Amino acid sequence: MNKERILLVIDALYVGGTETHVLGLAKELIKNNLFVAIAARKAGTLVSSFESLNCPIYDIEFPRTLDLEEKLEKELVGKIESIIENENISLVHFHQSPSGYLAGKAAKNKGVGAVLTVHGTYYPNHEIRKLLQLSDSVICVSPPLCNYVETFGIQNPNLVPNGINLEEYPREPLYEDLRNELNIPQESLVVLYASRITWSKASVCSIFLRACKDLKLNPIPNLHVIVVGDGDRLSDIQNLSQMIEKQCKDSFIHIVGEQRNMHAYYSAADCIVGTGRVALEAMASEKPVIAVGNHGYFGTVNKTNIDEAWNHYFGDHGSKTSCSRHILRDELKKLLLDKENLKVYGIESREMVEEKFNIQNVVMDIVKIYSDTIKGGSVN
Repeated sequence: MNKERILLVIDALYVGGTETHVLGLAKELIKNNLFVAIAARKAGTLVSSFESLNCPIYDIEFPRTLDLEEKLEKELVGKIESIIENENISLVHFHQSPSGYLAGKAAKNKGVGAVLTVHGTYYPNHEIRKLLQLSDSVICVSPPLCNYVETFGIQNPNLVPNGINLEEYPREPLYEDLRNELNIPQESLVVLYASRITWSKASVCSIFLRACKDLKLNPIPNLHVIVVGDGDRLSDIQNLSQMIEKQCKDSFIHIVGEQRNMHAYYSAADCIVGTGRVALEAMASEKPVIAVGNHGYFGTVNKTNIDEAWNHYFGDHGSKTSCSRHILRDELKKLLLDKENLKVYGIESREMVEEKFNIQNVVMDIVKIYSDTIKGGSVN
């Protein structure tokens, strides 16, 4: 039986790719008889999902910035040290900053293993440097991120993809009633965009909406659009939607905010536009995906380009080209008007996730990194 006792640390329990990844990881580690405790700011839509794990959750008021007064930093590091002592933790696994920096310091002070998973290139340079310095082992969720951390002097980081639990994405179309709830006629073609509506992802969302406006006017008058996500640019997106609906003389854009049951929304759509974890979850839901992210445009994911798509992390960490309304409009048009391929791409999508991103295999890789780290220090 595994003896590792793991403390997973994230900033807070909001809905996002990193948080969903940690929730799935915790579930699977517990299934594999590892002890898991979680430290996070106990705020956000995922609180009840984390509580249903029935493992200890420590509510720590992680700050939103690393510019801390020395007294507060000491106090927060001390709290994590107490958790490490009380729960007899053998390894701390962190994912974000500032929580990761404080957890890394506590792990060093207590002499236990420290693992960092890098989820993107959005960390400020001085922060990622600190996180890497405090880590015994580094995991990257995509090939471009391995290249990214290597520029900071990390040699041979561990490449382990985001894992998807396929049981949470059953094949049955359970959510036809969601279309009714949103007043979407059953014969409509539905496209969904999901991401945090902040930073460059809000710009991608506005490009997406403008591309959909073009399609709604001609040649897809029965088009409906769902936008899932929250963030500080949501009001801009709402204003743009109202303007587009006026121009199209139809209410067809459904802005639903942050949602926990993403599978319901993926299931209600014919095609998903997204990146990173959203792309993987949509594929698990047997939906075709057009990958567009922070970095730019990748295009429709299929069996011949899945490796390349993952190499770009579905447009989030790399891309083929910058995204424009015209490129996205043409790709959506091609996909949505080809009913036969729409179905085929959906079936292939799930098969690709099953083969490459299954959580059971991913967790085995992570558990091995844990035990190697505990035995021998650095595993990079």
